[in-house]
Amino acid sequence: MESGTVVHLEAADEALCRRVSERDVAAFGILYDRYGHRVYAWAAHVLGPRQAEDTTQEVFALLWSRAGQFDTSRGTFTSWFWALARHRILRELRRARDERRRLAADEISSLLSTAVTEGVDVDEVALAATESRLALEALGQLPEEQRRVLVMSYFVGLSHSAIALELKLPLGTVKKRARLGMQKLRLALAPLEEPGRPAQTRES
Repeated sequence: MESGTVVHLEAADEALCRRVSERDVAAFGILYDRYGHRVYAWAAHVLGPRQAEDTTQEVFALLWSRAGQFDTSRGTFTSWFWALARHRILRELRRARDERRRLAADEISSLLSTAVTEGVDVDEVALAATESRLALEALGQLPEEQRRVLVMSYFVGLSHSAIALELKLPLGTVKKRARLGMQKLRLALAPLEEPGRPAQTRES
């Protein structure tokens, strides 16, 4: 597209998208002005204002790189563009949730593993059914891979299937780690358990 080409502000979205595929910056700017504030509002509602600006820029970066994929025979520009925006926003939402869950699990696991040696008071975040130093010691001394699975199950509230998905492990491996970890905890916590009340884990 020649630099001197004039793009009418009233041009149809489909025509502007075609020009964007030809790397017309002016056409891109018009589409940004038309849809930028709506993309931002949607992203802010779903992701929060802090992440909305970056996500909006990512959506329009996709428009710039994928404009050539738009096919007028398969629908309108608005349908295609909002599908593009929705996919990016939902991807960022899942990524944010996954990251928060992993961080929560890592922070709790780290806290429990160092509580005994550093004298940290973690009663408020420890096992609700067995609030004791012995429970913290037992959980903190588990192998990391077993402790992580139990933390994600009890503290983060994930099922074994969800844990397998997040850690990219076979479901059987997650269940085995949970079983081994619980066996060790039962031995350590046997004096604290009420008669006839077995420990439970979240199943898939």
